[in-house]
Amino acid sequence: MAETTTVVRPTAASRPYARAAFEDAQAANSLPLWSELLQAAAAVAADPAMQRLLGPWNPALRGEQKAKLVAGLCRDIRGGAEVPEVFVTFLGMLAEFHRLHMLPSIAVLFERYRAEAESVLRAELISATAMTDAQRKHITKALKGKFKRSVVLDCKTDASLIAGAVIRIGDLVIDGSARGRLDKLATALSL
Repeated sequence: MAETTTVVRPTAASRPYARAAFEDAQAANSLPLWSELLQAAAAVAADPAMQRLLGPWNPALRGEQKAKLVAGLCRDIRGGAEVPEVFVTFLGMLAEFHRLHMLPSIAVLFERYRAEAESVLRAELISATAMTDAQRKHITKALKGKFKRSVVLDCKTDASLIAGAVIRIGDLVIDGSARGRLDKLATALSL
């Protein structure tokens, strides 16, 4: 069964919030915690029902209430682990300026800043079939050699690729899929 992947493209408007979150987390030496919290908050903000509830057009909830709601859901997602007050304050600022919908984009940018600070390259590999451990190690080693950084490879499958794989590293996309080649051929033939 194919896995559906939603690609979040960071916006310029979310950069200052992501940068502020990153700098606060780095100063407090809590990058992993903030990564976890932002991923949970992004999942909440991406839910269509929550988008309607948290949006600026919903006058039933004030910004502070929206922030506490998101924080409570983050706590639930994290198995009851407490959410630090500084993160609730961050959510409150986002809510006050009607920016809670930017949480998925903020989380993506935060991870990029973190990876850069930790000299880690986070790559996503989407293949038509599941990758073996040997294939994962081979691709990880090749990416490490090319980019001269440690590599964390996130593997997913998508049968619609037909064969081959697509690697995404930030804005760089390496398309080695049969679907990508067929699309290129179709474009060349239509010219």
